[in-house]
This record gives sequence, C-alpha cells and structure tokens, in this order.
Amino acid sequence: MRPSVALPQPQFASLLRGLLKGLPFSLLGALPPALAASPADGDVMQGFPPAVEMRVNKANAFLPPYLRWSMRHAREVSPTRNIPRAQTPLALAAGSALALDGLQFAAGDETLTLDGYLRETVTDGLIVLHRGAIVFERYDDGFEARQPHIWASMTKSVTGLLAAQFNAEGLLDPNARLAQYVPELAGTPFGEATVQQNLDMQVAVTYPEHVPPDLGLFAATGLIPRKPQMPADIYSFLRVAKVAQAASPQPLFFYQNGSPEALAWALRRISGQNWSQLVEARIWSRFAQDDAYVQVDELGTEMASGGISSNLRDTARFAELVRRELARDVPGDSFNQGVRSLLQAGDQELFASGNLAPGRPGYTYRNYWLQKNDGDGSLEASGRFGQKIYLNPRREVVIVKLSATPDQARRATSADGPAKVASRAIDSPVTFNNMVSAVLDALPH
Repeated sequence: MRPSVALPQPQFASLLRGLLKGLPFSLLGALPPALAASPADGDVMQGFPPAVEMRVNKANAFLPPYLRWSMRHAREVSPTRNIPRAQTPLALAAGSALALDGLQFAAGDETLTLDGYLRETVTDGLIVLHRGAIVFERYDDGFEARQPHIWASMTKSVTGLLAAQFNAEGLLDPNARLAQYVPELAGTPFGEATVQQNLDMQVAVTYPEHVPPDLGLFAATGLIPRKPQMPADIYSFLRVAKVAQAASPQPLFFYQNGSPEALAWALRRISGQNWSQLVEARIWSRFAQDDAYVQVDELGTEMASGGISSNLRDTARFAELVRRELARDVPGDSFNQGVRSLLQAGDQELFASGNLAPGRPGYTYRNYWLQKNDGDGSLEASGRFGQKIYLNPRREVVIVKLSATPDQARRATSADGPAKVASRAIDSPVTFNNMVSAVLDALPH
C-alpha cells in the first residue's frame, strides 16, 4: 500500500483568499474551490491561448494545479533580475550511473521506492553527485536540464554565505546590532538583534496577522496580489514587524523570512551593491554554467530569503562548491572561511524548541544552513514546496531535489505562537532523510 496522495486541507488557500478579499475577480483568476477537484497540472498554460481556467496568475500561482508550472516559470509570474553565469563553470564529470529508482525506504508506516517517492512528492528533478561526478540524474513531467526552477528558502543559504564572507573580511561584526549598519531598522526586532542572531534565526519577532511572514513577503515582493494596507515592498515589510510580546533575554529559535531580508539590506548598504551583484561576484562566478535569476519587488529589491531560480545541475554545482570548500582551510580566503563558518556548532537545545524541529532530531542551525550533526559534517538547505540540498563532506556526496510539492500549511506569525508546521509523512524531513540514507547505502564506499 502506498501513502495517500490526497492534498492537505486548503488552509493556505483560505488564508490567501482572506488576504486578497476585495480585489477584483480578474485578479483572483481561477482559484479552485476544491483543490482535490482541480484538473491535472499538465494542462496548465497549454494551448494557443491556454484555456481560461488553466491560466496562471499571481492569485493562483502557488496553488495546485498551477504550482508546478510556476516553480519552473517564476520569471513569467513576477519581475526578476539576472544573475550571470561563470566564465569557467565548475566541471561535473559523468560518473558510473547507478540504477536508484527501485531503492526502498520508509515513509511513515509505509515503504516506498525512490520512484514512488519522487512521483508522490511532485519532484521535478533529482541529481546525485559522488566525488564530483553525476551518478544519478532524473527529470520528470517535462522538466528540462537547462530550465530554471525556484529554490524558495534555499536562497537564504546563499545570503548566509554572503554574510559569512563579510564577517570574514571584517565588514560585518557578528556581535553588533544590525541597526548599526541599517539605522532604519532601529527599534525593529531585526535591528535590535545582533548580526549573528539574525543569521541563526534567534530573533523574537511578531508579524501582524494580515502580514504573515510568508504571504506578507510574497505580497510585498509582488508574487501575489496585495490589499492596500499591506506592505508594498520588502523594506516596508521589515518595518511592520514588532518585538514578540513574550520576548525575554533568553535566546530562542524562530524561523521566518524577515531576518535574511534585513541582513541583505545591511549587505547592500555596506557594499553599495545590490544583492544580485554580490551573489554574482562572490558566489555564482565560481561555478555556474547558466544564468540564474532572482525575483524583485517594485523597487528592484531582491527577495534574498526565497527568490532564486536556477537549473538542477547548477544547483548541484553550488552544493558541490560548498562541499569542496569545507574540505580545505585557507585562512586568507574569505569565501573559504565563510563556508567553513558552517562548521561552527549551532545550539541544539535552542533548535529543538523551535519551529523547524519536527522530524529533525539532533539538528542545529548556522548562517541559514541546517547542520545534521551526523558525524559526517552533513549540511542541508531547504525550501518550501520540496526544495532540498544535502551535502555530506565525509562521503563526498551531494543530493539536490527540486519539486512542486503542495504546501498549504499556515506559518506562525510570532515567536510566541505555535511552533509546528504540519505535513504528510511522505513530505517530512524524516522521509527525506530515509531517502538520503538509502542513496548513501547504494553508493560505493
């Protein structure tokens, strides 16, 4: 028996409807009244012209059946800025291909094959590198090798590496208040927290109920329509956040989008460059075969917490670059030292009390990366709708999964609020880790 593929209850859709209430119907487009009754995603944006009910717009882009198309076509949904490729891309050799589709592992109370897992989590592409060589690569449902795909919150891990470089160069003091670099953030939870507290999601913040940390930012960036009272850009989004009422001097862990956006503001202010220029010069120029892009708001401000799109192999190149840097120590190289800052231990007890803890026993968090603490030095980057990067320095392995997994769970608006995000067993970190373990067991030692 295979796990049920029924979609979660449409809480996300209900919240989205509430945020959009009062907008003209032409903006709302074809929001399906019952997601389970929606037509197949393969019909979306097909035909000349596409059928009215199959057209993607900002009101339906993150809902099934439109989600899968949107994950691959972000540039056609909202404005973006280019991130140019490297002059000399990081080479990926062709390794000895492994037949992994039949691998079996647990998903809750059931057992799945890798093939079944990828299909049921609506995976667009999966790639496995071993010692820098491609040993498995799969594209589903028409996803193409050179086609960009949304990273979602894996973008935070790029912002974290930029900040770590600035720290290594003495441009950022991790113990300084962030408002020291961005005076406009004085009095906000982000500005009053230190640079490192922002990097490690240790900020006691509350968002207004009508500006949740996910949809509120989506609206501010222009990914979804917004009501008049909602922030019109990312800088305004940051200024509506308040210090959580129950905030105490004791540290906490609360994962949300404001901290990386606030930190990106500081990086721009310090350098005099926009975020995408920094990404190109300091990171992308080291590995990328193809251009990437990032979503921007009406002021041209990049969404530094979730806006990158790149193709599958370039995502793997990024992870492989990080893996290789972890294996060497070059004190005078700020990029190398920034990457190696991910080896510094996070706070396990703090993480266990936070809103990313379910399904991740023993994990910690550092500079917008998840630390597995598995004895291998493994790290993860994770994004909504099923985006995953896994890298294992000891085993010399990289796994990347790009997906369009429906995720309608409502996010907590406050560090004081509920800490758990519900998900199906098949979508959980536990099942992803079971898949990773099965792949590792199949690789030569």
